[in-house]
Amino acid sequence: MSDCQLCASTHDEGQCPKSRTGQRLDKYVIGPVIGIGGIAAVYAAEHPVLRTRIAVKVLHERFAKDHELATRFVREARETAAAAAHPAFVRVHDAGTTEDGCPYIEMDLLEGRELYSLRKASGPLAPEHVVWIATQVLDALAVLHARGVIHRDLKSQNIFIVSTPAGDQVKLLDLGFAKVNDELQLTSNEQLLGTPLYISPEQYVDPHGVDARADLFSLGVIMYETLTGDWPYTWNTKRELLSKVMKGDMERHPMARHPDIPAWLDAIVARALAHAKEDRFESALAMKAALEQGPPREKSGLLRRLFGQ
Repeated sequence: MSDCQLCASTHDEGQCPKSRTGQRLDKYVIGPVIGIGGIAAVYAAEHPVLRTRIAVKVLHERFAKDHELATRFVREARETAAAAAHPAFVRVHDAGTTEDGCPYIEMDLLEGRELYSLRKASGPLAPEHVVWIATQVLDALAVLHARGVIHRDLKSQNIFIVSTPAGDQVKLLDLGFAKVNDELQLTSNEQLLGTPLYISPEQYVDPHGVDARADLFSLGVIMYETLTGDWPYTWNTKRELLSKVMKGDMERHPMARHPDIPAWLDAIVARALAHAKEDRFESALAMKAALEQGPPREKSGLLRRLFGQ
């Protein structure tokens, strides 16, 4: 017997009775599950004639009548499609509703690995690799933020590294929790959205008060995680973790764990993790520029004599 993520019940090992594998959806035959989240499952699917393969994301049946979740799901399809001109976003082919009333999204099937899985398998990543990933993510966030959209659930599981003939490409996934400026009514004051390990303090204290700098905080956590192989928090219970998130009780300097991390990069991560959003970078593009600039350039001998170190 096992607890099933797909149907949220306990049943014998084997295929879940709620699995859609083998069903026909639009022009595609649904294949195996390739990922299961809290509100939806992602399947591989294949066109039986053309043999083209896509991914299909389907809202769990138990949430089909939840208006707010269904609305978020539709919004994810819309926001992803709107941003798809940027290479960091997955191309959406279609969206609709299954015969049993569950919203779905058809999109490109990605070949690669989540950043979280990559970090778990290989441990801390090289600083230059972390910088490359972060600049790609920030470039994508700048596109979202310019449209008035905040991702709000940025985490290493939502960053996908795809291998292409031209080299690796970062893909930013899961806009289901994204906040659009004119749709704040979808979230009640009491509702916490996002993953506790990654959310900014203001997301916990006042979900309505978040702005684009909340995504920069989440990226700071991801950078700390991938640079050190660990979290900036220590906790024993979820309640304790949420308390530390709210109070900003965390380690902000990855150099404290790994002294070989460059000081300039440590400072950027610490600034992204500032408790007050006013102390973080003012925008995704500003943080990207700081990462691309790298270490401060050494002053010339004359300037050192005139102005000191």
